[in-house]
Parts: sequence; C-alpha cells; structure tokens
Amino acid sequence: MGENSVFTRESSGLIKDVNGIDAVMLNLGNMSAGVALYISISPFIPQGGIIWIAAIIGLILTLPQAYIYSYLSGKIARTGGDYVWISRTFNGFLGTTMAFALMIESTAYFALIAFFFSQAIGSVLSTIGRMDGITSLVSISNTLSAPVYSYLLGAMIFGIAIGFNILKAKWGYALVTVSGLIAMAATIIAMVVLAMNLGDFHTAISKFISVEGITPPSNYASSVAPFSLVATIGILPIIAIFTYPWMQATPAVAAEVKKVKFVKYGVFVPLLITGALVTLGFFLMYQAGGYAFTNYEFINNGFTYTFWTVAIGLTNNLPLQLFMGIGLLMWEFSILAYGVVVFARYIFAMAFDRVFPEIFTRLNKGGSPVYTHAFDLALTLGLLVFPVVSISGATSLYGAIVIGMVYFMVVSIAALLYGSKNKAPALMVASVIEIAYFLFLTYEAVTNPTFSFVNSNGTPNPITLAFVILSFVIGALIFLASKFYNKKRGVDIDLAYKEIPPE
Repeated sequence: MGENSVFTRESSGLIKDVNGIDAVMLNLGNMSAGVALYISISPFIPQGGIIWIAAIIGLILTLPQAYIYSYLSGKIARTGGDYVWISRTFNGFLGTTMAFALMIESTAYFALIAFFFSQAIGSVLSTIGRMDGITSLVSISNTLSAPVYSYLLGAMIFGIAIGFNILKAKWGYALVTVSGLIAMAATIIAMVVLAMNLGDFHTAISKFISVEGITPPSNYASSVAPFSLVATIGILPIIAIFTYPWMQATPAVAAEVKKVKFVKYGVFVPLLITGALVTLGFFLMYQAGGYAFTNYEFINNGFTYTFWTVAIGLTNNLPLQLFMGIGLLMWEFSILAYGVVVFARYIFAMAFDRVFPEIFTRLNKGGSPVYTHAFDLALTLGLLVFPVVSISGATSLYGAIVIGMVYFMVVSIAALLYGSKNKAPALMVASVIEIAYFLFLTYEAVTNPTFSFVNSNGTPNPITLAFVILSFVIGALIFLASKFYNKKRGVDIDLAYKEIPPE
C-alpha cells in the first residue's frame, strides 16, 4: 500500500498454516502446568492450605475469562488478538501501552526461564545422581548452577527456538507442539508412578528424602496447621497469577489458524487440560504423603520436594527417571517456544498499525517475521545478563507479573464495552466477573511479598517498581513518537484504530 495508507499493506501475508493441535498446544505451553507442578506454587503456600482444592477454585474462576477470549476470538480473529480488541475498543494509545508493557514483562519472564533452565536440569541430574549413586551427575548439576553456564545454556536454548521460527513459521509451531506432547506424556507417566506407590509411599520415598536431607522430625505433624479454607483461598493468587489466566497466546495468532473454531479450542481445551494436570498432580501428592507430611515438605523444603523430584525419587529405573526429567525440561522449553511465536505476533500487529517500524512486518520465504524475531533475540539476550549480575535482582522481576493482571483486567473492561455495544449479555456478565477477579489479583500482586513487588516490610521493591513503571511509560512514548513521526509524513495512525486490520 502507499505511504499514506492506514496500514502498512493490504494483507498481513501470514499463512493460515496452524492446525487444531498447534492451537491447543500453544496455549498449553502458555499456561505451563508442568512448571506449576515444579516450584511455581508449592514452596509458597501458607499454613493450612491445600493446593489441589485451590486449583479447582482457580479453574472455575477462570472459565468466564475463557469465554471472553473464545467469544472475541470468534468475532475478531486477527494477529495480536487482545491488543486489537483493546485498541479498537478504546484507542491506539492504550492498546499500544498495554501490549508493549505485556511484551516487556513477558520477555523478562522468558529470560528468567531461559536462565533458570539450567537449574531445572541441575535438579533432575542431582535427584537421579543422588538416588542412583551417580556422583558425576551430581557434579554436573553443581557446575550448571554457575551463572556463566546458566547464561550460555539459556542463550543456546532460546537461540534454538528463535532459529526454528526464523527458518519457517510452521516449524516454530511444530516445536511448541512436539515439546508440549513430550511434556504431557512425561507428566502422565509421573502421575502413574505416584499412583502406583500410594499404598507404601512413605517407605518408597524414604530413600529420596534421606539422600536429599529433608527427612522431617518425628514431631513434624505438630508444626503443620490444620486445613483452612481461608488459607486454601490464599493459594489461589499464586496459582492464578502463574498458570490459568495466560490464555492469550492462541488468540494472538488467530490470523494464522486454519479455522476460527480451532482458536476457540485453543482457549478452552488447554485451560481444562491445565486444570486437570495441576489438580490431579497435587491431589496425588497429598494422597500419597498425607496432608501433614505433604504440607510440611512443601513449606519447609518446597524447592527440593516437588512433584517431579518425588516421581523421579520413587523409582530406580534410570530410563524412566530420565524421561520424566526430560518432561520437566520440555515444559520449561515450551514456555520459550511459545513465547518466541507470540512475542513476534504482538510486535507484528503493532508494526502493521504503523506504531513500530514497517520492517517488523516483513516476512521471509518461510513466512516468518524474521526482523521481529531478531529483535526478540537481542532483547532477551540483553535481559539474560541481569541474572548474571544479580540473581536476587533478577528474580525481583517476577513481581512484574502485576502487568499481566492489569492487562487482563483491561481486556475484561474492553469485553464489557464490546458486549454492551453489541448486546451480548453473557459476555457482559463474564466481563464483570473477570474485572472483579483481576482487580483482586492485581491487589494481591502488589501487596503480597510472595510476588516480589513489595518486600516483607510492605515497601515496594525498587527494581520491580522501576521495571513496571518504565514498561508502561516506554510503551506510551513509543506510541506518541510514532504518531508524531507518521503525522509529519501525512499519516494519521489513529485512523487504523477505527477499523479491524486486514488478514
């Protein structure tokens, strides 16, 4: 199209090459049940809470959000998904500010996942090495804990994901699907191992807790508070903030999905699978160890006593141990694999609206937005340096999760306005529920020290606060600068937000 046209061209050029399985696996990687079963939740639970009950409550409270994403994806199936919904309901300024902040928060999260990928490998190798008496594996585990190796391994893993996407867009989706299927298979096998040991669990697990040095004292039960529904509800924000709400991946690539119904499947099916895996995984842990033992280990040794390490520790079959360990790593890798795809689509969508340079919409012969992927790689490798300099400072960036909660609240408000305008009462009801829910989660994210936005004394973490503020400010400045630049060229980018982008 011409320089004075609203969009950069008449068609996005992206190919409708994403099938139903790819659509499902993309959001499954986004929600990442396997990482939730690792150390995202259990080390942080309060006394008296039961995780699997909180997982069921969290799933129920997220169903209205799934309806919102399914409904709007059916009406507006475009690259960028909820960025398009927000920017067309409100304006380009808010849409760009929110979407850019979300991408910066997500990139920081991906960088941390890439950096701590080596810690997951170390955990697997250490557990197998200690259980099977293979000292070399324990030695390798200790080596991988060094920051320089964590950086190099993280950069390599992320580079592989980027490389697949650059070579061919379809390969990027295949990478997400294959890694997700392997991860799910390993998770199911780990559950089977746990289920087979329910009858004599404490005998079977004794070697693991002994070699790890986490055997509880004889009077451990007296230190565990009785079950509390209030405490269980207190687990809900941890589950919700790190697992269920993250369903925007498949709608963000809707223009590439072969059928609109596949996008809807890609919202509800991953949510239900995630709910089933998280609930059943933790349910088996509680059934096996009992309430008092399980909560004692989670609260006191939660970074060692996990779903994955326990499953590995219940068997001396080395191939089986390795496969379950690979399953955990595949869950970690799937986060990076889906992240590469989704980051590129949000930036592509904003560039298509002329907010970012037109170069970010250019596709190579493989149908891939190569320059956007290159930008992603540079940004992530830069953020990967942060943990090398200061691990405690880097982990404080987990507190930026508040950006996601605010973002989803804005999406819910946009859905409410859309429902009101288009007389969709069910959408309006779902939106009201989710606005209240995300308001609650936002409050938790900024007041609960577990999420690193505030310190234990209630004061904001300066690194997290600065990161969150700058994410929004830079997004706003990018839009204003783009608007000024395009106006000088005779293009009013506000016009783009008065119509739906072409496919």
